[in-house]
Amino acid sequence: MTGSGHTDLWSVCQGRISEHPDRVVLDFDGDRWSWAELIEAAEALAGGLAAADVVRGEVVCHMSPNHPEAVVTMLALLRLGAVECPVNAGLRGAQLAHVLDHSGAGTLIVDSSLADRVSEQLPAAPAVQTVVMRGEAPPLEGATVLDYAELRRSGHTPPPFRPPGPGDPMNIIYTSGTTGPAKGAVLPQAFPIEQARIKIEQWGLGADDVMFSALPLYHVNARFSSLGTALVMGGRVALVSRFSASTFWDQVRRSGATEVGVVGAVSSILLRQEPSPADRDHRVRMMHGAAGIPMDRRADFEERFGLRLVTGFAMTETGHFATTSPDDPMRYRASGRPVPQYEVAVVDADDNQVPAGTVGELVVRPRVPGVMMTGYHRQPEATLAAFRNLWFHTGDLATIEADGYIRWVDRAADAIRRRGEMISSTEVEQAVCELDAVAECAAVGVPSELGEEEVKLVVVAEPGQTIDPAALKRHCQATLPDFCQPRYVEILDELPKTATHKVNKPQLRHTDPPAVLDLSAGGRA
Repeated sequence: MTGSGHTDLWSVCQGRISEHPDRVVLDFDGDRWSWAELIEAAEALAGGLAAADVVRGEVVCHMSPNHPEAVVTMLALLRLGAVECPVNAGLRGAQLAHVLDHSGAGTLIVDSSLADRVSEQLPAAPAVQTVVMRGEAPPLEGATVLDYAELRRSGHTPPPFRPPGPGDPMNIIYTSGTTGPAKGAVLPQAFPIEQARIKIEQWGLGADDVMFSALPLYHVNARFSSLGTALVMGGRVALVSRFSASTFWDQVRRSGATEVGVVGAVSSILLRQEPSPADRDHRVRMMHGAAGIPMDRRADFEERFGLRLVTGFAMTETGHFATTSPDDPMRYRASGRPVPQYEVAVVDADDNQVPAGTVGELVVRPRVPGVMMTGYHRQPEATLAAFRNLWFHTGDLATIEADGYIRWVDRAADAIRRRGEMISSTEVEQAVCELDAVAECAAVGVPSELGEEEVKLVVVAEPGQTIDPAALKRHCQATLPDFCQPRYVEILDELPKTATHKVNKPQLRHTDPPAVLDLSAGGRA
């Protein structure tokens, strides 16, 4: 079941509550909500927010850690036709001020645990006049503060529901902004419906499936790939407060999950845990997010945990435009084939399509409406630049092989050009992380006196271990091609991260002494 023809998520939910009101749809850390409980809570909050003058089409910022009421808030804003702007709960300072101000929101719904950082930035966001606080917190200057619980209990009836158009804005989700201020991707009402349809069709999901995620709801992965898919197909979503390697499989087991979504290093962290007799004691059929595991260890992961890994391409702006299926023999050796909802190509610097197997920039455009963002909020120039020549430019380097599979190479901004060769920073990082003492690694290009770039490694040691630069150099010589050999090494306690938990590579592109070791000279850079 994929939403019974509806093109907005609230209409889908209304259909579900009439079909099976008592079926559990949300499991949050073991706290289970039926369709009736969830939708009635959203209706109640929508009434309170409407009485507080939240209206259809208004942008409302929502800042919260994972919590059941975060789901209630999302649905309440859908019920009103307001445009939710989920704010990364890790933001502080100028980055938070930018999102609050640039969004143009007049109302902010926020968890009290984040009140202090919000209070500091409200003066920089004068449009925010109303703050709805969930939990107790001190008064905030410059805004009217309303109590979330009181709005839920107010008994006000929301205005009659008017179904939005499939292209009407639903969410504004700000990207990480490593190369400048974060941009707000405007996602339409049809977006979660179309994204769910892709997963349901490609992965064979149904109403008996349980989607599990330990990722934050302010990102598209948990919000749409897990929660949205469960709502559309009439299944169940199991969410937890945060990722913990030590409790992950216990949480998965208790939830009865059949599909698990992870990102980045999570899968690699799980593989590093001590083997347990309970490793295969679960119902999970597939895990989405193999990219964090070195290619030669992915079969080991499947065998150890008794599941199938699937890979894919997805971005906030585009959604899930390519994937493999659980039965695909190439399911973790490539990033999948394009799904029917998109047209995908690889182009050169002039946007000419390149031959199969040639590295270029990955570009994509929709074949059906509502499957991608409609543009960047209040940034028409950035929108036009991204969609130049009628293609959305991903900023990713990739190849499309003769068999149709996409093979990702690197972010264009992160690829390293050395002695006429283009080096994938990801492949270097995966090779370095095979060294037992290395917990994390980032590879970046730094200027070379010979022109182009040299390879610099920035490494973090596993707890209780130290990194020997000589051993690291020998490992690289044994595992990497000659043109990939690093010249510089810097050892840090932790890698700098963006607000969306990506490595902030621009901060690492230096060779400042005395912190950086020049491996070619055996001394300091």
